[in-house]
Amino acid sequence: MSHHVTFKDLPEGGEKFDPAKASGLITPLLGLGLLGLVGSIYFFITKPAEFAYSWLFAFFFCFTFVVGGCFWILLHNASNSSWGVVIRRLFENLANLVPVVFVLSLPLFLIPSVKDSLYEWMVHHHHAIEHVKEAAAHGDSHLKGGAAIKEALHHAGHHTLSAKFGYLNISQHFQPVAFSWNTRFILYFLVLWYIARTLRNKSLQQEVDGDIKHTISARNFSCQWLLPFGLTATFAALDWIMTIDYNWFSTMWGVYIFAGCAWSSMSIMILLVTYLRSLGYLQKVVSDEHYHLMGKLLFAFTVFWAYIAFSQYFLIWYANITEETRWYLTRNTGGWRWVSILLVLGHFVAPFVLLLSQTRKKKPFVVCMVGIWILLMHMLDIYWNVIPERGPSLGLGVVAPGAWVGDVVAVVTVTSLTAYAFLRSLGKYSLYPWRDPRLLESVNVVN
Repeated sequence: MSHHVTFKDLPEGGEKFDPAKASGLITPLLGLGLLGLVGSIYFFITKPAEFAYSWLFAFFFCFTFVVGGCFWILLHNASNSSWGVVIRRLFENLANLVPVVFVLSLPLFLIPSVKDSLYEWMVHHHHAIEHVKEAAAHGDSHLKGGAAIKEALHHAGHHTLSAKFGYLNISQHFQPVAFSWNTRFILYFLVLWYIARTLRNKSLQQEVDGDIKHTISARNFSCQWLLPFGLTATFAALDWIMTIDYNWFSTMWGVYIFAGCAWSSMSIMILLVTYLRSLGYLQKVVSDEHYHLMGKLLFAFTVFWAYIAFSQYFLIWYANITEETRWYLTRNTGGWRWVSILLVLGHFVAPFVLLLSQTRKKKPFVVCMVGIWILLMHMLDIYWNVIPERGPSLGLGVVAPGAWVGDVVAVVTVTSLTAYAFLRSLGKYSLYPWRDPRLLESVNVVN
């Protein structure tokens, strides 16, 4: 940016995105998503158990972007950040994809065969429920509801599930447990939707009257909702990914997943800003300084993820508890060993080295190339966390030969439909909050 920007240099009403300008990308995304949807339905009909893992991987990959979007708007508002004002609206739109991602999650919530294929503990619960029903019919049980199911799990030898029944339970046939898996599933989306919708509404209200009270209100709201957001992200990751192996546990799991969410969503933002600038938008409000700042945050979360990932591994290795080490042993067997090594080099070493230089972080092309690499590594990370459980659980060997085709179809379907919905949503409002009192400070930022 060669000169100081004033309000006279910026268009009244901000900049509105015209989806027609991006039809060369939007239309293929829709076509690819619909074609992939047909393929996913085929895989669900022919290989429902394998499909379940493919869809969980694809859904959770896109879910992390929504979580990351919520985090960045909460952080920007809570910290009263000025530099990020020009990209905040884009994060707001990313976070407001909650309804789209929720629709894509419905196979995991509504289809019993999908849930039973993914979560062995649910199958044990179903068996325990049937046992309790039979006992009740013969008058053999003195317990009712959840207590009876818990006792049935214990007598069936599922002592871990019996001990975890207060958390790992499903409300079915008996008096519903207050905070069951099904209840939490809906609650996670409601919390994220409320956060995303509220903060964008406050931002949009400011564009009507320009009152600073909306900035203050958004800051107060964000400070209050950072903790509920953190709990939501943590327990969603626990419920949907960790409990695939209900015996495994890690106290660092939520932070590990959160680090990937923040990391990948910032990469999405760098690529999105670059794409919009290539269409002629954001020319006067985004500069190399913003790329530098976003690059520094990428670097920070590269280091943070590596710290959490190593800490989790080190603590489990040191404790040497069977229920914990099994998770890493699975991912250190056969071809998964090479994926683990690639994650160390690709998820940490390569971005760390590339993002060390201040000069490189100010070059949009370089930062975008790093951003693309980061998204690939993040996808591999989610894949590595989900898919290795499929083979052993379904009796298909370590790798489950040929199942990768369904994985590719699922991730193409979900990402294409999500990206299509996101790009279509950009045209509803200005691409940046044009009446935010810190706009000029953000536009002219120097660091």
